[in-house]
Amino acid sequence: MSLYWLAPIASLATLLGGWGVVRFLQGRAQFMRLLSGVAAGYLLSLTVVRIIPECLEARGGEINAWWVLAGYLLVHVMEHGITLHFHYGEETHTDGSRLSGVLALVGLSLHSLMDGVAIAAALSTHSNLGPLVVLGILLHRIPEGGTIASIFLVRGFGNRAALLAAATLALAALLGSAGQSLLNLPIGPVLGLTAGLTLYVASSDLLPEVQKVSGLRSTIALLSGVGIFLLSARLLPHHH
Repeated sequence: MSLYWLAPIASLATLLGGWGVVRFLQGRAQFMRLLSGVAAGYLLSLTVVRIIPECLEARGGEINAWWVLAGYLLVHVMEHGITLHFHYGEETHTDGSRLSGVLALVGLSLHSLMDGVAIAAALSTHSNLGPLVVLGILLHRIPEGGTIASIFLVRGFGNRAALLAAATLALAALLGSAGQSLLNLPIGPVLGLTAGLTLYVASSDLLPEVQKVSGLRSTIALLSGVGIFLLSARLLPHHH
């Protein structure tokens, strides 16, 4: 699998999410919340079943588990230390300043950079982990693009600025992929950080959003994500 076309595809999913909010979904958060549930189910499955075991098998062994914790805490700091708490559907809120929107863009750009590093690292392993990680990032970057677009809309930046913000996240992911490809950072720690990131995003960002949808639809969305992972892992051959 080639980094040169898989990384741009995953990155452009951010633009798709931003464009969807600007063009169709302003004031209609339910669809993106259900998509968040699908992404949460997939990312949880991917992290527990594949990323963490591969991280522990990499050079460094059990020490890499500390990088999982570090990745989880790092995302928390980026989302709640650098920026105020945010979520999809921000366009329904009237509080907050333009500065808070810019800070949200900074925090999510760092997150996107880590996504790009994760793509490059996973694709460098001699297994099906690369395309599985790309699919997971593809799924969660659509809601993430919607998140930054909705934040910018409610802060009064307008449609064009909302799309530019989503494009910034896409560019940050591409830079992360290129950086990992050039620097060739150790796979074990990078996979550990990736596992921490995906665990946090799935459990603290995406899952709370789908839980706002009433009835069985939230559970169906979550289980659909698990099903997509199982099908993908089955169809993609796994070789060490």
